[in-house]
Amino acid sequence: MEKYLKLFEEVIKKQEEIVGHDIALVQAKKAGLSVSKEGHIVSCAGNPEVVLLRLIKFFTKSGNMSTLVECTPLINELLKKYNDISEKSEAVESEKISK
Repeated sequence: MEKYLKLFEEVIKKQEEIVGHDIALVQAKKAGLSVSKEGHIVSCAGNPEVVLLRLIKFFTKSGNMSTLVECTPLINELLKKYNDISEKSEAVESEKISK
């Protein structure tokens, strides 16, 4: 979870450069993040993957696709997690088939 919180902070800081501090914090809070006035993540409400999807939704809602690029580290982390799960699942299936 700590890794996600750090990545969320980085993405929010990039979004601040685009839309301003206050708007970026409001968007982050709507996505499910508790953020201090300094921009530090205090907590994440629920599943970080769901919060990530909400964050991308709010950040790109205005049509500013450059924000999606800023979310790339978070997206990559999410994909890596699911690739690991997928590979483990495939290994288990292969083992079942070979028996």
